[in-house]
Amino acid sequence: MASPKLLVIGNTVLTSWGRDQIRRLSEQARRRGITLIGADTPANLEHASAEELARVDEIVPLEVHDPAACAVWAATRTDIDAVLTIRELAVFSTAVLARELGLAGNSPEAVNLIRNKDLCRERLRAAGFRQPAVALCESAEDAERFMRDNAPGPWIVKPRNGLASIGVSRLDSVADLPAALARFGAPPSAMGSLPARTEFLIETFVSGEEFSAEGVMVGGVPQVLALTSKSVADGFVEVGHRVPAGLDHATTVEVVDAVQRALLAAGIARGIFHVEFWTTDEGVVLGELHDRPGGDFIHALVEHTRPGLELYGTLVDDLLGATPALVPASRGAAGAEFLFCPPGNLRAVHGWAELTAHPNVLAADLTIAPGDVVHPVADAFGRHGAFVVGADTAEEVDKLIAELKAQVVFDVE
Repeated sequence: MASPKLLVIGNTVLTSWGRDQIRRLSEQARRRGITLIGADTPANLEHASAEELARVDEIVPLEVHDPAACAVWAATRTDIDAVLTIRELAVFSTAVLARELGLAGNSPEAVNLIRNKDLCRERLRAAGFRQPAVALCESAEDAERFMRDNAPGPWIVKPRNGLASIGVSRLDSVADLPAALARFGAPPSAMGSLPARTEFLIETFVSGEEFSAEGVMVGGVPQVLALTSKSVADGFVEVGHRVPAGLDHATTVEVVDAVQRALLAAGIARGIFHVEFWTTDEGVVLGELHDRPGGDFIHALVEHTRPGLELYGTLVDDLLGATPALVPASRGAAGAEFLFCPPGNLRAVHGWAELTAHPNVLAADLTIAPGDVVHPVADAFGRHGAFVVGADTAEEVDKLIAELKAQVVFDVE
């Protein structure tokens, strides 16, 4: 019997956590005897490392962010058994490919719904979920009108279908609006060559603690595997994640129920999911729904606290119609922490080798090196380093992260 062929859309990744996801996906798929086909843009493939390219068995140059190009390519292949992506900007193309190839996947309509945050908010509101007020704007005047109608604020301005909190701003008055809109004009290079868009969203601000739910669809049923707490700095740049999230039992039950019902209400039937939410005085308020894994090494936290779980293998099993293994029980704790170097000329980094050698460190990456000119962090793609630790308890994770972080010293001129 021929080996099943899995098409991985966006098989090269700029971030360290994305590369770790592809590594785990490749290893877990190959343990299942699956042949991997990696598809990515010619530009991304040209700059990919030999190690990245070796994660798959066949390379396909394809404009993976262009649904029309993907549909045309699908007509040339009849040997693909499953298709998936971990890349936010390719989830719609992946849904189109699944439909064109006649494979298991989410419908393009459902993916379009959750990619466009205003459409998703209205769908969830109609299904009975608490949601902030939201408006799709074409101009500053549209936003000012919303602010008058939804006073006294604060408010949030964001791209309609962005990612990684890029372009997200908090407004406390109309005077903050010009600077917020100016942020849309300079997306980071990590987002690739994307068409300019004039519309944007404005929402009422949700006051509460931020979390996310991680899981995978199995047989059309959402399986919530972990709840993650997050720490956020100025500019909505995330600086740390912890599993478990530390929520009480009643809130956990409420969150799991809301996440499962919301995904089904949005029409999501396949894939790994990442759902953001707040806990507020009025109860749980759902944020964005994503039909791909969370970034920032959240996948590593999930697998560590479900010992024996193969997150990507479970997804592949579901897409191929195989019976996934039982989900292991939750045990232990894990955390991811990001490092920020002061701006200037970096002369040396002390303590990094000791950090990476620590037995509790699950992953670590430093994006700067001596001799670099370090700039202030403006978005999630500009953070200077990250490391992940695992331990028996949440308290041990916090203590270990604090100790390891204190050992890393950036010598900056």
